[in-house]
Amino acid sequence: MAEIVTKESPFTPGRPVPIEYFVARIKEIERLERAIKQTSSGRNENIFITGERGIGKSSLAGFVRYLAEKKNFIGSHCFLGGVRDLEGMIRVIFQRILQQITDKSLFDRLKQIFSKYIKRITLFDIEVEFTKDSSELRTLLDNFLPVLRKIHETVKDVKQGIILILDDLNGITDVPEFSQFLKSFVDELATSNNSLPLLLILVGIPERRDDLIKHQPSVARIFDIVDLPPMSKDESTQFFKIMFDKQGISIDQEAISLMIELSGGFPMLMHEVGDAVFWVNTDNRIDGKDAVGGILEAAKNVGKKYLDPQIYRAIGSETYRTILRKISELPLGTTFQRKKILEKITNDERKTFDNFLQRIKKLGIICETEQRGEYRFINQLYHLYVGLEAFGAKKEKKHPNRTS
Repeated sequence: MAEIVTKESPFTPGRPVPIEYFVARIKEIERLERAIKQTSSGRNENIFITGERGIGKSSLAGFVRYLAEKKNFIGSHCFLGGVRDLEGMIRVIFQRILQQITDKSLFDRLKQIFSKYIKRITLFDIEVEFTKDSSELRTLLDNFLPVLRKIHETVKDVKQGIILILDDLNGITDVPEFSQFLKSFVDELATSNNSLPLLLILVGIPERRDDLIKHQPSVARIFDIVDLPPMSKDESTQFFKIMFDKQGISIDQEAISLMIELSGGFPMLMHEVGDAVFWVNTDNRIDGKDAVGGILEAAKNVGKKYLDPQIYRAIGSETYRTILRKISELPLGTTFQRKKILEKITNDERKTFDNFLQRIKKLGIICETEQRGEYRFINQLYHLYVGLEAFGAKKEKKHPNRTS
């Protein structure tokens, strides 16, 4: 039996896509390239990259940073998931700017700006630790624009502009001061007579943008929106072909069609499915059988990562799981009516159905639509997760002794 030439999977489930494997999103990339060009001419551009969980927002943001740096920008991609106040945010921003500089001479220049706030530098200047003193960080926060101007003045002989990406906004958007900070900063920059070539990108699900607008309605006008939809069938086909081709593996149309159907155009799931199929394959040619075997593995992985902790453990009842799997058989993105589901389930399931609805509504899995008795999944990933797990459960029941 032939062996795969390399055992390095091109897929990165659970992580942003490496630059060399980024494909598709042409329309969105063109919009962001335009923002890079506008910024390099000396103006400020503000973008909010949004879309459902698992749609590839962070991967796109990382790719845009790569494009900007190729155009001689200095940049930083900051993940704010653990940040709950503006002092913490400002610490992450400036610490990351220094940490992500690869040019030693530039690092030495910029280090002087922050000498008062740097508490430790190790590992050949790669590891930089800023102060945690809240009063010192508040000074940096109050002087955010002047500090950015100092950075630009320091590097403008070799750099066209600054790109600043604020990602993983869960938590910080609940802080009303963050919305006020954004508005004041952008307004101050817009009304000054001193332009700054800054591309500011926020990355988050639509609810995070809603949080910002709730606290400060003017935020709605500040950011241009780049909204990521699920990838089309053509984009998904291109994605799988390119990823496998990079490893010298061919894939037939039956396998691609099945993988596309089960991943629904969500890059997060496409990487889960692609990675599982990659490891199942043994002959550098992926057919329908390989795809089914890989999807079974992906279903298990998805269940462990997402369904078990977020949904199934909370639901508890096997009857509830069975009802949920039946609902997931509906076409992706469609609503479902209570009376229609009742027609599809068993008598025992009907007895608990209303309790089931209340339970998964409380868990934030589904919500009611404007039409009485009609429901939908709150986001399509839940629908896809359950559908993928249901596919695996059905195959396991059909072939209980099958090993993957």
